[in-house]
Amino acid sequence: MGLAQEQIGASRMGQTVRSPQQQERQNQRVREETRRRTRLFQRVSLGLCCTVSFVAVWVVAAKGASVYSMSYQNSRLQSQIQQQEADNATLSAQVAKEKDPSNILSKAKALGMQKQSKTVTIPTQATGK
Repeated sequence: MGLAQEQIGASRMGQTVRSPQQQERQNQRVREETRRRTRLFQRVSLGLCCTVSFVAVWVVAAKGASVYSMSYQNSRLQSQIQQQEADNATLSAQVAKEKDPSNILSKAKALGMQKQSKTVTIPTQATGK
């Protein structure tokens, strides 16, 4: 056992002698690994942020285009409504003119029709006449 203990002690002493150099190398490796992981994390974070920003800008632009399109369509429909209202007003005025009894009489005379002097009564079921 004495020999084994001496070898263990010698190896420990060898580690003690090499320990500052090995410790420095170990620290350097750890620092390099930490830097590498930090750079990787920063790159991944930057890529993720860029992707999220791009998607956000895309969504906002798409919504803006949609709103613009709907606004254009709304404006076009408002114009059509105004046109239809104008057409309806014109037609209503024309119907009122055509409904006028004096207008009907003048058109009938122009076509050669004559008004009978005798009034014709059409019997209804309620009056029985």
